Amino acid sequence: MRITQSIMSRNLIQNLNLNRETMTTLQERSATGKEINKSSDDPVKFSRASRYRKTVSQYDQYFRNINNGLGWVDNNAIVMNEFHSLVVDARSVAIQGSDASQSSETRLVLSDRIDGMIEQSVAILNSTYLGKSIFSGTDTQNLSPFEYDGSTVSYSGNEGKMNRRISEGMDVEINVTGGEIAGSGVFDALVDLRDALAADDPALVATLMDDLEDSANNVMGLEAQNGLSRHHMQMTQERLETAKTNIMSFLSEAEDADLAETIMQYNGAEMAYEAALQITTKALKLNIMDFVR
Repeated sequence: MRITQSIMSRNLIQNLNLNRETMTTLQERSATGKEINKSSDDPVKFSRASRYRKTVSQYDQYFRNINNGLGWVDNNAIVMNEFHSLVVDARSVAIQGSDASQSSETRLVLSDRIDGMIEQSVAILNSTYLGKSIFSGTDTQNLSPFEYDGSTVSYSGNEGKMNRRISEGMDVEINVTGGEIAGSGVFDALVDLRDALAADDPALVATLMDDLEDSANNVMGLEAQNGLSRHHMQMTQERLETAKTNIMSFLSEAEDADLAETIMQYNGAEMAYEAALQITTKALKLNIMDFVR
């Protein structure tokens, strides 16, 4: 086969382009720090890295759900603790009102105080978080689920539970409903205490102290339920953080480039390219006159 000048030139230019492509690839690795930037670099590693990235993305969504859930349960804890403290204070009022030595005027004052506590408790339980009612179930746009008409406390929310997916196959409840709070019996006990004090009936006030204590314990049970949700989220968050660290290590192993080696390879490729460029330049300068000497 006769090797013509055009064949030689074509081969030289082709080799020159290959050297330049190698330099471009190495330059991209150096810039991104990734050995695998597209599927053609290494289909197996690229597929593996894609799976790892998908898992990391799922973990990040779980972290967002957990952080949102923690915000809810922490806010619940603050409000419920304030409400529980109010119920404890009401029991102290009951102890004072059950004292037979107290006058009817004093009990009437205490009755007004309990009435103020009922109004205060309604205001507390109508608290919001991020513009949403925290105790109205899933009807979070109902910003006044509790109402006090002077005689009874009514609840107009629902019993829906709000859940957050915090890991694969695991959801956690993040709210306490107003129905659960009303079901503690606390409002009935407060209204009964108010009326017994107004009626100047210390014996009845004394019996209502047990109702108030039971109600306070029921509220504590709801606080414990809320705290358990927080514990689940914290434990899951810690487990996911460890798992994500491991996945990120696997991802780095699958796609990260050795920068020192990449730079060394680039320098070698650059030298080869410059040498090939010189050879190609000289070869392309040959013409018919070079063969007529």
